[in-house]
Amino acid sequence: MKVRSSTKIAIGFTIIAAGSIYGYQYAMRRAIMGEHFQPLVPGTVNLIGINPGAGFKILVVNEMAQLVKASDEFHGNESDDAGSTEGAVKKHIPIREMLAVLKGDESKVGPFIMKVNDRDENNNWPPTRVIWKGEDLQKALHGDKALEAKLVHDLNINLDGSPLPTLIRSSMENGIILDYPIPIKVTIAGKQTTVVGRFQEPYKPTLMSAVENKLNDKLVTDDTIRGYYKEEAEPQMNDPSKRENVRKALLIRLAPANAKELAEYPQHILESAFVIVNDSLIDSASYRSYETTNGKTNDLTIELTDEGRRRLWQFSEDRIGTQIMFINDGIAYAAPKINHELSQGELTITQMPDERLVKEAVAAINNKKKH
Repeated sequence: MKVRSSTKIAIGFTIIAAGSIYGYQYAMRRAIMGEHFQPLVPGTVNLIGINPGAGFKILVVNEMAQLVKASDEFHGNESDDAGSTEGAVKKHIPIREMLAVLKGDESKVGPFIMKVNDRDENNNWPPTRVIWKGEDLQKALHGDKALEAKLVHDLNINLDGSPLPTLIRSSMENGIILDYPIPIKVTIAGKQTTVVGRFQEPYKPTLMSAVENKLNDKLVTDDTIRGYYKEEAEPQMNDPSKRENVRKALLIRLAPANAKELAEYPQHILESAFVIVNDSLIDSASYRSYETTNGKTNDLTIELTDEGRRRLWQFSEDRIGTQIMFINDGIAYAAPKINHELSQGELTITQMPDERLVKEAVAAINNKKKH
């Protein structure tokens, strides 16, 4: 069949138009993928990405997203559905403290390091805190006689581990709290900075712990306590090899090698987290509620600025199958999965079950834009 000239022109125009559209999209994509963005500091509302292969999983448990350490390397194409804990160690990464550190809040560095190392304050800490700064401990351990005498009193033991003639009950019950500096490298707004966190941990000589263990759940008199102390102390008085080297035990905790070890994993977490978009790059937010066979649910829609759109598009380009965290005020409300390149200026997070949390997120975004 002979094609009419007008038809040829129409077909040719369609091909040229389609080529122009796809050519424009290709050029736009290449431009955005090659664009260099300055790193962001976390805001109140954030989209946070975690580098694939960094050893973490994002799980949704009890309708909330959680970042946990994985026992095996987590690659971005793995699937994690609600409640999934397969292959994951139940060790939660403290998101609020993590974001505070990434903002440069040095007061949160110590608590973050302690939580990540499972050394945060718990019910086993003494009711009365006798805090010893690492700087003063170093002086006491290296010749300052006044500080050494105070330390011996607070521990109720000589630094070589030899028992004192009498027991000070308060020293036995409280021990001391070591408070020493842990330097850690943090990238804040693209600049690597060394910040110092104050790490705290209780310390009690083994002799004091042995006496205290005998008192558990027992009504005892002072004479009984003195009897237990004599019972535990005499073998160490007679045989120096049975004594704890208290000086050495404290120096090990204050050593740079210990600080380096305690900083290693927290630093790895901070290096693995990436602020894709913060609230400065979100124009507005809204949501809709609707009924499903599983009950009422909600879709949250956020409108990004042009820069926010380009940042999200660039981040999603080679991370199909991974998850990102939607975080408001340090709490991860959702962990949407990237199923395709996110090139639009509108992002909708679907099936969020808690309407109260969705309302809070919408209010946090829209109220900030008003001020």
